[in-house]
Amino acid sequence: PHGAVLAMATIVKETPLRSFVKAAGWRFTAGVVTAASSFIFTGSLATAASIVGWDLFSKSGTMFIGERLWNNVKWGKSKSGDSSQRSLAKALAWRLFAALNTLFAATVLTKGKAGVAGKIAGSDSVVKTVLFFFYERVWAVVAWGKYDEEEPEPEAEPETKAD
Repeated sequence: PHGAVLAMATIVKETPLRSFVKAAGWRFTAGVVTAASSFIFTGSLATAASIVGWDLFSKSGTMFIGERLWNNVKWGKSKSGDSSQRSLAKALAWRLFAALNTLFAATVLTKGKAGVAGKIAGSDSVVKTVLFFFYERVWAVVAWGKYDEEEPEPEAEPETKAD
């Protein structure tokens, strides 16, 4: 088309280092919560440590990958940072994966005590969903590791005149 102008939109992206730091910080925070709930429900420091170890090993990489995937999702992003709706969606999506992971690990590491494992995963889910939402809200206002990227906006269909 003649005279078409390509509009550009500015999208805020995050560096891999920012994603790594966010993931590591969350893993530490989550590990403290899991250690407490595991010890409360099993009464065993060794079992609690093994569940935390499993979580640390199995979720560290997946948390980083999740941050990199969310980096490509435009919904809920603006120049001023992530919306609270985006933070909630991230918290719920991550919690679903993480709860199933913890439930599996706790069941295996408590030698099949599904009731105990359910209490650990359930209490973790409630506490960590709330914590993760606020963790995301704090990171939403941290400028470090963010950069602007210009992306073309979708073209509007040209208007046609009837003859």
